[in-house]
Amino acid sequence: MDVTSHLAKAEEALRKKNFDYAESLLEQVISLQPDHGGARKLWCAAVRQKAEKKGGGWLAKLGASPHKLSAAVSGLAKSASGKVRALERSLAQDALNADAFLDLGDALLAASLADAAVAVFAALGEAEPKLSLPWKRAAAGHAMKGRSDEALECLEKALKADPKDAEADRMRKNLAADVTLKRGAYEKATSSRELVRDAGAQARFERETRIHKTEDDLVAEERDQRAALQQNAKDGRARRRLAELVARHEEWSEAERLLKEGLAFDDNASELKDRLGDLQMQAVDREIKKLETRLAQEDNANFREDLDLLRVDKRKVEAAEFRRRVAERPTDLGLWFQLGRVLQEQGDLDEAIAAFQRAVKDPKTRADSLIRLAGCFQKKGLLEMATKQLEAALEEATPAGDRGKAILYNLGLVAEQAGKRADAFQHYSRIYEVDIHYRDVAKKIETLRP
Repeated sequence: MDVTSHLAKAEEALRKKNFDYAESLLEQVISLQPDHGGARKLWCAAVRQKAEKKGGGWLAKLGASPHKLSAAVSGLAKSASGKVRALERSLAQDALNADAFLDLGDALLAASLADAAVAVFAALGEAEPKLSLPWKRAAAGHAMKGRSDEALECLEKALKADPKDAEADRMRKNLAADVTLKRGAYEKATSSRELVRDAGAQARFERETRIHKTEDDLVAEERDQRAALQQNAKDGRARRRLAELVARHEEWSEAERLLKEGLAFDDNASELKDRLGDLQMQAVDREIKKLETRLAQEDNANFREDLDLLRVDKRKVEAAEFRRRVAERPTDLGLWFQLGRVLQEQGDLDEAIAAFQRAVKDPKTRADSLIRLAGCFQKKGLLEMATKQLEAALEEATPAGDRGKAILYNLGLVAEQAGKRADAFQHYSRIYEVDIHYRDVAKKIETLRP
């Protein structure tokens, strides 16, 4: 079979938007050469562009469900190739789902098809430029093949997608240091001890880039981070990671102690303060979950009252934490969105509106900020303003998608509240046309129809 010819024909079919033909050609290549990165990447483009043309939604997810089940069965049977094939079919049915790409990429890595995995992760990373995870996974694929430079490039892309991704930053720094050490080790080594040190560095990187870390990996990493802190108590990166590993064992007080000790070295360490804030918010969450479990076992009025008080406490803790963060980093619009969310839940609508009006300038949070702004205006009875925000949010969404349907439904509710039955009917009709089972839209149509 002439693979080059098939790839050229597939590229031409993609240009002509003949997605089914392109997909068929590429599947033939993949069946013969499962680890062909170029064919995998083109196949991902074909199925995704076809899905974008058709639109996703619940039908796509429904079509993917049997294949997900088949993949799970193959996993239990320890059939790596069977799991890959099932996840390929799942992705082909639901190609707008980022998790479908990640699942297939992970399965390909588990099957030692690293080039194919890298292609799948890269396809998702290019299609979803705000996601850093695909590039971290792609780095793991390159690492499996010993391609350190390519792995570094992927980690740079991960940080470009999310500059605050601490894991990507840690992986990049460790890999850069290990690459430098490895390249010079055999040329400059004056003793076997230096070569052993190089082997240890390589082992650390392999643990860093492994997607599914074993318990032994985590124990070894915790040992490495403790050693790093003993050598340099001001190593904030090692301290933060060690706190994460300690918290994994639910040793919350030890994690808090580690972070507070770090503040003694650098009172302006924002990341350490953020981790402390996260621990405090998680502490309230844990108490809420405990009480919810007790309530599920025993319906008690005192428990319900305590749960309500805890939820109020949670919002207070979150509000205080996000106020601190926006005060320290006022240009971080994502933090303004989080503050607005908490304030809206507390009922502080005016302050929430002010926060969302900042967050709306961030492309990552724009649509959600517009929706929440609309909710605030609706609660204040400013229905025209609410409608304007929802219409702007709809421009950012696919009307047939889950978010688009939610926006249209809210537009219908606002129109009903304003007494505009005809407008409400029009909004609900757009949902009804694509998803008759969405919430109570069928009932709305019957009630409002002229």
